[in-house]
Amino acid sequence: MVWVEDGVLRNLVFDRYWADQQGVSPTGFASGSFMMEGGNATLEEMIASTERGLLVTRFWYMRSVGPRTILYTGLTRDGTFLIENGQVAGAVQNLRWNESPIHILNNIEMMGESQRVLRAEDGSASASVIVPALKVRDFNFTSVSDAV
Repeated sequence: MVWVEDGVLRNLVFDRYWADQQGVSPTGFASGSFMMEGGNATLEEMIASTERGLLVTRFWYMRSVGPRTILYTGLTRDGTFLIENGQVAGAVQNLRWNESPIHILNNIEMMGESQRVLRAEDGSASASVIVPALKVRDFNFTSVSDAV
């Protein structure tokens, strides 16, 4: 099912009750598998175009904290690096973040090609997720984490 196409919301999730209330067919729920089309920027181009930022190689322990605002929290893991003057300057400690996918999608500056990534926290391939690398401005990191 296409949820967003060319930046326009195309579909919403409707369970049987809400679909009946709205006079539409139920959609069912996403199984945890999803795909996002990407762009043609390389990771190297994203880094080179960044004056100061962070390179996050993995988000982990993602949990919904605000269903009405679509707010999520999580941690960085397996490599978080400082970017200065278009170059990776060194590793930084893992960080906690609070962010909404709506805010992220609204602040995309560059996208790489889509690729399959592991979704499960235990490293198993329990769901198929295909997403591009993203360069996003104003991402909300909230604190330093002791996570390794």
